[in-house]
Amino acid sequence: MKSNVVQHQTDINTDIILIDEVVASSQHSLAFYTQAITAIDDYKLKRIFSMQINIYQRILALLTSPQQHMVLSSTAQQTLSARARQTQKHATYTQAQTLLHQEYFYEGVAHLINIEQGRLTVLKQAVKQAHQPHTAQNLAESAAWLQSSCDEMTSFCRR
Repeated sequence: MKSNVVQHQTDINTDIILIDEVVASSQHSLAFYTQAITAIDDYKLKRIFSMQINIYQRILALLTSPQQHMVLSSTAQQTLSARARQTQKHATYTQAQTLLHQEYFYEGVAHLINIEQGRLTVLKQAVKQAHQPHTAQNLAESAAWLQSSCDEMTSFCRR
């Protein structure tokens, strides 16, 4: 009986770590798009960035709902801290920001597509790794929103 309880707590901690990684990444993305939308004049790009802002706000609202808040064990907190530091290194918007400021819009968006597809891959992996059905469903919904935005950005580059 006790091993089932320990396994259940481990599963919950793993799901919390997955959610926290997605939340940290989404906050980073939201900050970029919120800043970037003010620095461009192109209507189509503003529309795409506005869509990205909306999607990341929705992801954050979905994944930071009161039902998602649980107490982490100290081991899970340490693992989360290590993973959060690692995640911050991976997705950088610096190159995209430079390209957009130099008005290389298509190249900038192409770089953003690469970043967003990387985030989408991470989300899809998180869906597979989630133990709780509710967590998997929320992550899958977030992945669907992000897939839609990646498709919209790809469409922009094809025009």
